[in-house]
Amino acid sequence: MTSFFSKIRRQPSEDITKAIMGLGNPGTEYANNRHNFGFMVIDHIAEARRLHFRSGGKSYLWCQDLVSLNGNNTTICLSKPLTYMNKSGVAARQLLEHFSLSPEKILVIYDDIDLPLGRIRLRKSGSPGGHNGIKSITDYLQTQDFPRLRLGIGPQCDSIPAEDFVLENFTKAEQNIVDKVLDISAEIILAYLSSDFDSIMNKYNTIDLRETKTGNA
Repeated sequence: MTSFFSKIRRQPSEDITKAIMGLGNPGTEYANNRHNFGFMVIDHIAEARRLHFRSGGKSYLWCQDLVSLNGNNTTICLSKPLTYMNKSGVAARQLLEHFSLSPEKILVIYDDIDLPLGRIRLRKSGSPGGHNGIKSITDYLQTQDFPRLRLGIGPQCDSIPAEDFVLENFTKAEQNIVDKVLDISAEIILAYLSSDFDSIMNKYNTIDLRETKTGNA
C-alpha cells in the first residue's frame, strides 16, 4: 500500500477532478460495522498515505492527494459523509457542488448484503437495489448515472434481520478476507483514475477473494 500513489503533493482544492466517496455511519460505535465497509476503504488509503481529513461543513469530511500516472497528474478527493447512511445524498450533492463535479466524476463505495464477502462489483450506474445510502444519493443527485464499487458482506445469517446484520462488526474469522478487499479496492481506485471503466469491470468483477483465503484467522 505504501506505493499506491506514486508521489505526494498538495494541490488547491479547485484542481480536484474526481471524487471517491465511501459510505458508512460516523462515530466509533459504527467503525467496524459491515455497513461501514466504504468508510474502511477510504480510511485504509488515507492512513497509508498519511492524508489528513478536513471538514466539508456539517455533511462530510474530505482529504486530497495527487496521483501521477504515465506522466499525467490527477488530483482526487477522498470523502466520508457525516450525515449517516440514510442521508448520504446530502453529502454527495454538497461535495459535487463544492468542487464543481458532475455525478459521473464520483465513485461511490459501499457494502452489498447480496454479495458474499470477498466478491466485488463495479457498475457505471443502476438502481439502489435496497441500499438506503445509494437511494439517498440517487434522490439528491436526481440520477442513477454515477459509478459505484459494491463490496460484498454476505451471506446474511437467517436468524438475524438485515438491518441488524449490517450493523454487526466483521468477525475475527472474516478479517483475512476484509483485509484483502481493502487492498484490492485501493488497487481498483488507482485503475479507475487511469483506465477505461469497462476494462476495470471486466478485470475485477470476476475476482473471488474467498479462493485465496488462508489459515483460520
